[in-house]
Amino acid sequence: MAHTLGLRATSFVLSAALLGLAVLGAFSVSITLTTLGLISPPPVPVFTEALPPTPPPPTPIVRDPPPQAPTVEEAPTELTFVDPSPLPINEYIGPVATPSYGPAEITNPRWLQRPRDLGIYYPRRAEERGVVGEVMLDCLVSTIGRLDCDVVSETPANWGFGQAALRISRDHRMAPATHDGIAVQGRYRMRVPFEVQ
Repeated sequence: MAHTLGLRATSFVLSAALLGLAVLGAFSVSITLTTLGLISPPPVPVFTEALPPTPPPPTPIVRDPPPQAPTVEEAPTELTFVDPSPLPINEYIGPVATPSYGPAEITNPRWLQRPRDLGIYYPRRAEERGVVGEVMLDCLVSTIGRLDCDVVSETPANWGFGQAALRISRDHRMAPATHDGIAVQGRYRMRVPFEVQ
């Protein structure tokens, strides 16, 4: 029995060896025949994937060229003049003041509002030392009576009298200047004295 098994194993090994030699021989013959060009290798299938179509190029944007300024030759040569004569009086919408070359000078003001206690405006340092002063203001009076003033002179200087006078002027209202019954801007020179009581 051991002998039968040994025989079978040997037979199996020999069969496997012969089969291996046969496969090897067939492979060698196939390579040799292909190399010699006697047989052609089987075709290799080629798979291609369909690519999406290429989009068309974008349409170029065409812009109009910027307008050119007229050259000297193209510029108009004739001038049109406007008649400066005034319109007839019945074509005006309402009363119009005659134009002047500056605000009307106010010499006799009619006050609508004046501050009562001028002591609250007195510069504290000057009041404590008994310093008196005087300020001259140049005021533009609006058509509603508000004063917009500038300091023309301040005596003595650097004691705060100019700023105090400007605060006083902001609390004043006067009747505006008129021309033919219409309110116009006016100019008024205001003297503001500061005296210790």
